[in-house]
Amino acid sequence: MKKCSELGRTMIEVIGVLAILTAVSVGINKFINNMHDKYKISRITQQITDLRKNISNRYVANGDYSVIKTQDMIDSNVIPSDMVDNGKVIHAYNAEVTFSGAKDTYQITFSKLPHHVCVELAVMNWNFGGSSDLYRLKINENEFNWPIMAAGGKELPVSISDAEVACVLPPKEDENGVTEYNNNTITWTFR
Repeated sequence: MKKCSELGRTMIEVIGVLAILTAVSVGINKFINNMHDKYKISRITQQITDLRKNISNRYVANGDYSVIKTQDMIDSNVIPSDMVDNGKVIHAYNAEVTFSGAKDTYQITFSKLPHHVCVELAVMNWNFGGSSDLYRLKINENEFNWPIMAAGGKELPVSISDAEVACVLPPKEDENGVTEYNNNTITWTFR
């Protein structure tokens, strides 16, 4: 004859199974979010590289980057089509990308970047084939230049410790009590 307690699961066993399922679900969710974030970082890196190459190719013959206009770049396919949304240029973290130019340099600005993305982009190696057309890097209010032009200021390439300081740490709370995690801006100046 079987006892009643042997006929079904006890409450402790059920709670144990639910705890294990919850832990597995949380782990899977974190893994998926991490992979999605890695994809976005990879995508944003590719976007910057494509923009740098396309803008240089489009305007180098003029020798003057002051004529850069966003709508002209959209119309002439200088900007990858996946970055264009209703006449605006957006990056992988869904914030606007802006452009400006001077006679011999141009700037690409990515705003509203999360702290960890800001740090990762700041420490990237911007050398292409042993040289770099990166002229200056500005992270929020911190400007980095190559040693020959730094004049005692912050130097390129950016160290991890300098990037950690230059990129604003979350959370930043606005006047409505809303936490803003994407509050970093990076401007690349290329020649």
